[in-house]
Amino acid sequence: MTTKTIKIAKEEPTRFWEKITLVAEISARCSATKNSQKAYCEVLELIRHIIPYDGASLFLANSTSGSMECRANVGDQVEALSILKLKAGNGLAGMTARNKKPVLLKDRSHKSDFDPENEYASVLSVPLLVEKDVIGVLNIGSYTPGFLKDEHVKLMSIVADQFAISIERMNFETTIKNHNEELHRAHQELKVAQDKIIAAEKLEVVGELSVSINHEINNPLAVIVGNVQCMLMQLSDSNQKTQARLKRIESAAMRISEVNRKLLSIDRLVTEQYMTGSN
Repeated sequence: MTTKTIKIAKEEPTRFWEKITLVAEISARCSATKNSQKAYCEVLELIRHIIPYDGASLFLANSTSGSMECRANVGDQVEALSILKLKAGNGLAGMTARNKKPVLLKDRSHKSDFDPENEYASVLSVPLLVEKDVIGVLNIGSYTPGFLKDEHVKLMSIVADQFAISIERMNFETTIKNHNEELHRAHQELKVAQDKIIAAEKLEVVGELSVSINHEINNPLAVIVGNVQCMLMQLSDSNQKTQARLKRIESAAMRISEVNRKLLSIDRLVTEQYMTGSN
């Protein structure tokens, strides 16, 4: 009886650590880059160092319709099975999103209508899952038939999981930022509204006060003006000094009356600081 030895190919340590590093690097790039479009493209380029594909496309779910929409490309857009029209999206991306499972098309070059100049011969599509929800689909393609293999499915599934988590975190941070900006705007609008209300209340108080002051001043002022005018009528023309003094009193009283009248027409308040505290 002979024993058959099976040799298992071992991956080079350098290559292994590159794959491990890739997962951590995806999270770091998404955290460091505020521009989501730039972050997506950088992650696609990182994947290219591990799997030297010819093209990659990232599809993300539309928040309203839920269908997949292309958000980033490296090389030409990677798509296949364009005849498929699904609720989750058209083509391969839509099918992957609906089934929530990776799809590997190892060799499409045997198709009678295959166009080697414009189509990828080997395509891998993996869903981006957050728990059980599909937030996107990642497609990679190669012009070389059979380039993408079963071993790439597992690696890309791990990468897609990390990418999905990073995208979800980016979306969450963006949502929080937008909410904070909305709160800030609302706070500023509220402050402006409060200032207007306070100014209106102050103006109302000043208006009431000016009516009261006007009444209190006009009564004695009318007595003063009336008596001065009577005295002017009774004095002889020879007493010019007294007349001049009385006319100055009358003129000053009329000025007071004019100022008093203007108090009633106040329509806005202006505050100024005349004295500052010293340290």
